[in-house]
Amino acid sequence: MVRLIGYGVLLALLVTGAVWLADHPGSVEIDWLSWHLSTSVPVLLLFLLLIAGALFYLLRLIAAIARFPADFSARRRASKQHRGYQALSDGLAAAAAGHAKQASKMAARAEKLLADPSLTRVLSAQTAQLTGDESAERLHYEAMRERPETALMGVRGLLELALDQNKHDQALVLAREARTLAPGDGALAELLFNLLMETGQLAEAQDLLTDAGKRKALNREQTARRRGLVLNERARRAERDGDANDAIAFAKQALSADPTLADAALRLARLQAAQDLLRQAATVLEKSWKIEPLPEIASAYANLVPDEAPLQKLRRLEKFAALQPDAWATQRILGETALAAKLWGQARKHLLAAAEIRPTAGLLGLLSRLELEEYKNQTAAQAWLVRVPDPDPDWLCGTCGGHAATWSLECPSCRTIDSLAWDAPEPVTPAASLHPEPETK
Repeated sequence: MVRLIGYGVLLALLVTGAVWLADHPGSVEIDWLSWHLSTSVPVLLLFLLLIAGALFYLLRLIAAIARFPADFSARRRASKQHRGYQALSDGLAAAAAGHAKQASKMAARAEKLLADPSLTRVLSAQTAQLTGDESAERLHYEAMRERPETALMGVRGLLELALDQNKHDQALVLAREARTLAPGDGALAELLFNLLMETGQLAEAQDLLTDAGKRKALNREQTARRRGLVLNERARRAERDGDANDAIAFAKQALSADPTLADAALRLARLQAAQDLLRQAATVLEKSWKIEPLPEIASAYANLVPDEAPLQKLRRLEKFAALQPDAWATQRILGETALAAKLWGQARKHLLAAAEIRPTAGLLGLLSRLELEEYKNQTAAQAWLVRVPDPDPDWLCGTCGGHAATWSLECPSCRTIDSLAWDAPEPVTPAASLHPEPETK
């Protein structure tokens, strides 16, 4: 609006000036050499305006002619750069799709057109990876590592190479360097933590968790779980070295950080029982049993009191089992203990209940033993043993799918940290066929 008003004022002034000149034309006489010019002032002004316009466009033409070589070169550079970026884009797409030949072709074209290695290093490294040229890939990553703009990408590439070659000491150095470049990266923090745990550098792993938690690289749950793993490993080492007090202290801290860590609960209860702190050990196992009813916890609780009569053990276990009444491990431990106490009906009830959930070889063996001890029935006992058992519940690796009999910090198959979870596969035998009426003689 202000600009429009300004244009209106300017136009009014021009019209006013034109009218005034028309009313007062005046005259101009010019004598120069043999030239004589006689005209009015408005005509002279118009003539001067035309000369000024002609000079302006003449100067622009001269400037354009002078700039032509530079402009031509600039247009060629822009076109070359555009084709280079197009080749870089096409090459990255080909590399992502796994087309090594096309990616290699586009990488060479991009390097030629752009003539800036900092822009094409990533594509060149990916192309070298696709073609299996490890030395070239390493050279590209090393070059990227030297430039601040691409240092993190270079270090990440070298880190992946070291991990692929199982060079964990070298990977640890690179992971530390990568994390200094990106301290808030959660994936890098987790990778560095795993490498520190694998190499046994527990104090540094614990410091890393503190720093990662402050920087929000790992959330509260992730930090708590990993802190529990570190403290539990320190408890394991202390127990191995015969330092029971430190082992107990670390195990308590591990459970405080992560109450779901059953291995820490089992260790703490074992150490406390060795010091005749049976009530404390029982409390630890009960809390862990409430969280997850693992067979190892049930077995540890059953054997907590040494030289205990089977009937007394059963009475103690019944209170414990009430915390997880429907669990497979509950029915199994009650059935086994009742069998030892020669309470045949109670043993059969719990063993059959467990077998309906999971008829494992151990359960079928206990049922066979029950037939022999209660009825002295060899045929019925043999009938249980010839059945095809289901796999025993065990620890399953979430990374490689491998199985383990007991929990450990690393998967025994793929060495992944904290990947084991207790798993009970679905039954493969119909439940109706598991508990026929026992034969009697």
